[in-house]
Amino acid sequence: MIATSLGIPQLLIQTEQSREPFEFKTGSEWTVGRHPNNPIQLSDRCASRQHAKLVSLVNQHFCYVDLNSRNGSKHNGRSVKQPVWLQHGDRIKIGDTSLIFQDIPAHRTTGNGTPEQAQVLLLQADALQGKIWQTILRSQTIDSFWESPDIDLKAYLPRCVACGSLPQLLILDTQVLGAQTYGVTAWCAQTFPQLHIIVNNSQERQILMSERQKAAQAGCLNWFPAFREPKLMDNVAGIVVQVNGVMNILGGNLRQDQLFSVLQSFETLLSEVERLQPPPKSVKPHPAQPSNPAVQNGDLTQVTHVRRKG
Repeated sequence: MIATSLGIPQLLIQTEQSREPFEFKTGSEWTVGRHPNNPIQLSDRCASRQHAKLVSLVNQHFCYVDLNSRNGSKHNGRSVKQPVWLQHGDRIKIGDTSLIFQDIPAHRTTGNGTPEQAQVLLLQADALQGKIWQTILRSQTIDSFWESPDIDLKAYLPRCVACGSLPQLLILDTQVLGAQTYGVTAWCAQTFPQLHIIVNNSQERQILMSERQKAAQAGCLNWFPAFREPKLMDNVAGIVVQVNGVMNILGGNLRQDQLFSVLQSFETLLSEVERLQPPPKSVKPHPAQPSNPAVQNGDLTQVTHVRRKG
């Protein structure tokens, strides 16, 4: 992973011939496309004149919006159908061009910007779900560090111990490791018994009992489903249960007013993101065909005669 320069979020534009960074220094919206008026101009023939845009929201959240481009965009291998939230390391594909989003470590924290003081280590595959976790932890003044999902925990955690910075809690999205999740968590629990582990699934709204049993057998203290965005307050009772689970591990009391306040603010932000979606392109109607009196009168013999004559 290439680090950002000067602590500024950037987009690494990668083609077969070159790799060029674009830094988000000023402004809050940047269009991408072939036209020279775009702040991020692409020479790729598959790119539309104005293909997409990147938008910076409050608290330095970034979104990518495809502007109904002809050939579309892919975000981490999936077609972009609506605005997508970006996290460090995300890859956007336009034709043969890759746009790699890179963010400073401080943006991935809810504390002082370093992993050394983090109480919680986040490994989340879904950017939006991870940002909700960040927002919730911040509301409870819990320091966290959101690491890239491609790190090797078996190498990363021993380095944390050597530096005296092992977090108290690991919140691990099962979408990060897939089938390897329980093997890795069992190793973590056995090697670092002082590290508490909660697993969540950023794609599932309900958790089967069999999955909870697997998690418990692997040394995990709990398993949480995905947050039900965009209407977070509709399931606030479930979120309170999850936050209480975290607070019981770390010690401390739930700050309910702060939690409700940030959830309501995040709901508002989600509504703003939904409004970023451009309206579908209008389909031009086909030119009206000249009317044929024979057809109108139901005389098919005349129609056949006219066609033969043409």
